[in-house]
This record gives sequence, structure tokens and C-alpha cells, in this order.
Amino acid sequence: MKFNLLALAACVLMSAAHAATNTYTVKAGDTLTRIARAQRLNIDALRAVNPTLNQSSVLKVGQVLRFPIITRTSRTVQTAVIRPAGIRVNWSLPVQGVITTPYFGTPEHAGIDIAAPLGTLIRVSRPGQVIESRFDPRTGWGWTIVIDYGNGAQARYSHNQMNLVRVGDTVQPGQVIARLGSTGNSTGPHVDYRVTFNGVPVNPLALQ
Repeated sequence: MKFNLLALAACVLMSAAHAATNTYTVKAGDTLTRIARAQRLNIDALRAVNPTLNQSSVLKVGQVLRFPIITRTSRTVQTAVIRPAGIRVNWSLPVQGVITTPYFGTPEHAGIDIAAPLGTLIRVSRPGQVIESRFDPRTGWGWTIVIDYGNGAQARYSHNQMNLVRVGDTVQPGQVIARLGSTGNSTGPHVDYRVTFNGVPVNPLALQ
């Protein structure tokens, strides 16, 4: 099958969701749970943008915490978006959460990290076939799944708590394939979501 490659290598103006942050100063009587609830966040998401916080952290009056907010803004995309002709740009994100590591962030990251509560259901938005479902200690991905969506398109979902599909399984839009976790080289519950077309990494946010 032949592919026509569409390369948006020039600056393409688009609107895309991204993670931003705001701050909060700890007051007497505050707890991490209370702050997270007030900001309508889960504790894992709060920790994700405050790396100094851990399970045993004690909040101090006057301590400044950052918390994520999701905004939409126009931005210029410098990265080429390459995809086979005929693939509709209609890829929903596998979970709803906070994007803690953007596409090609620093250090370079060929995908996005989406933080959400441990055990959150990870779903696919397109029909495809599972070509990988295993624990990968070498790369640090932990429990990882790769799905082939046809026409050269593949997606990887990593750091899962539990894989719920096997190699050879076919999947349908909306199907649950895993539970979100923190296995492998991970700083907290999230899914590392990567999409490629013919082996070329693509910004998942450009496919929304």
C-alpha cells in the first residue's frame, strides 16, 4: 500500500491543550488532600508538578505549591506532523488527566505523559490489533502495550499498572486495554502515550 506523507514542517498555527501552572501558598491547617480537593485535582497530579513532595512530605506554612491548570491557546508548531493520507485526525487521548510532560519536551520525549489516578482505565479511540503486551524492564517502560492501527500507524501505552489485552487481540474504539500505573522508570501514576506513522514519532496533541 502506498502512502502520501503530509509534512507540516512549516509553522502551522493551531489551538492545542497544554499544561500550565498556578501557585498556592500553604496556610495553617492545610493538608495536601484538602488543597488537592479545593483545586479539583488528585494528589498524584499535584505531586507531579511539585517534585519535592512525596508520601512523607509535611507541608509548611508559607510553602508555595504549584498546581496544573489546563488552558487552550494558539501556538506555533515547529515539529513536522507526518501521517499517511487517509488517516483521519480523530485520535482521542487514552485518559483524561494532566499533561505533565509535553511532546518533545526537555529532556526530549517522543510522546506525552498524562498523569491521572492510579488504576484509571486506559482506552483506545480506534480499531486495531495488539502487537506487544509485556513488561519491559530494559527501556524503563514497565508494563507496556503497542497497538497497530493500520496504514503505518502505531501507538504505545506505557507504565501501566495492569495490561488487559494480549498480543493478537483486536480492539475497538472505547475498549479498555489497561489500567494506568507507575511501573518501570516512573515518578508517579501516568501513561506515557506515543504515536508513530511509519516509525516516525508524531505529536499526539496534533491528532486531536
